[in-house]
Amino acid sequence: MIVHETQPVLVWADIDVGVIPVVRRLNEIPGVRTHASCESARQLFSNALQGEYKPEVMASWTDDAWLILLKEFDITLLGNNFGYLHPITL
Repeated sequence: MIVHETQPVLVWADIDVGVIPVVRRLNEIPGVRTHASCESARQLFSNALQGEYKPEVMASWTDDAWLILLKEFDITLLGNNFGYLHPITL
């Protein structure tokens, strides 16, 4: 397998308007990489749904970023340093 050197590059992406502040905040934290996001399922379904769906971002992070994330996000781990981040407050 050939492995190429990589580096982060700023790119434009279409992001749900309601989750933009969360993605922007995550991009400010060194060592965090966002991979996917969703504003909320609340708008997609009827009011009959129980509970509220919060915005979430799938991301990966370094060990150093973990301590910052714990202060600002509920985290659903999907693997080692990888998972869904739900903002505690917007």
